[in-house]
Amino acid sequence: MSKNKRRSTRVSAGFEAYVSIGDVVVPVATKNISLKGALLTGCDDCEPGTHCELHLPLSPGIRIVVDGTIIRHGKSESAMAFKEMDELSFTFLHRLVTLNANDPDNVDEELLQIFEKL
Repeated sequence: MSKNKRRSTRVSAGFEAYVSIGDVVVPVATKNISLKGALLTGCDDCEPGTHCELHLPLSPGIRIVVDGTIIRHGKSESAMAFKEMDELSFTFLHRLVTLNANDPDNVDEELLQIFEKL
C-alpha cells in the first residue's frame, strides 16, 4: 500500500516486543507503529486472521498491551490491526506516536476522525 493511501500516521519504531497467540509467546520487533496497528518482524508463524496480543514494554512496569488481528503476512513482516486496548495503553501509544510523528497535530486530527466513526 502506498503511503498516500494510508489513513493513519506511522512512525518508525524499532522496539523489542512480544506477541502472545494463545499460550505461545513470540519475540518480535516493531518496524513501525500507528494508533491503528503495527508492522512486526519476527512473527514467522503469524498468519492472517490470527488473533493475538502485542506487548510493548516501554520501561520497567510500563507497557502497551493491545489485542488485535494479523491482517497480512509476508516473508519477513506481519501487519497487525489493533482492535482493543485499555485506556492506559492507549494513552502511552498516543504519546509515543505523537512524539515521533513528523506532524504531531495530524495525529490528533486522525484521532478525531476515528471517534467520529464510532
